[in-house]
Amino acid sequence: MIKIKDKKDSIKKMKELRLNYFPLDVFDVTNLKAIKDFFEKYPAEEYIMRNPNKTKGKFYFVKNYEEALTHLKEFNPEVTIDVSYNPYKEDIVLVGDIKIHKGSFSDTVDLTARTDSEATQRNIYEEPEYNLHCSLDDDKVWNIPGFSKIARYISDHELYDVIVEFGVYDSKLGVNKENVVIKELRTGF
Repeated sequence: MIKIKDKKDSIKKMKELRLNYFPLDVFDVTNLKAIKDFFEKYPAEEYIMRNPNKTKGKFYFVKNYEEALTHLKEFNPEVTIDVSYNPYKEDIVLVGDIKIHKGSFSDTVDLTARTDSEATQRNIYEEPEYNLHCSLDDDKVWNIPGFSKIARYISDHELYDVIVEFGVYDSKLGVNKENVVIKELRTGF
């Protein structure tokens, strides 16, 4: 069974399981070389900086390494930097949190999600388009755009009983160039 204790653990597990995600990592704020190397290795239109230890903590969108340097002092001792999915908003099919519970007799699903281009992990709970707890056999979940892709992804990677923050896109994105991008895994935080 997968256990995730914080964002750092989530990143480690996503890499260990070779899941598809936008490039990201956790850095010691004093390791400027590693931070600069990340920006050079993953050129992108936009990046996001966050605190790896606080849920719903401070975050900044930045365009480059130099802009990131101006915000480093606000993170201590570590910062998470990842490629932002904002430039791919027009390709969103479904963004949300999902947990598929593997049961003895039947599987259930908890899903909170949206299909619009403004959907983010932060706003899906404020105005969810879908907020369901039901059997995985229920037809209504299979009629949600992108649901079959995230359900298959969870099955293929055995991510049962884990809250999976995800995005399903029309285009193939992320480190593995797939339609499903995992943003975070959660179990106990």
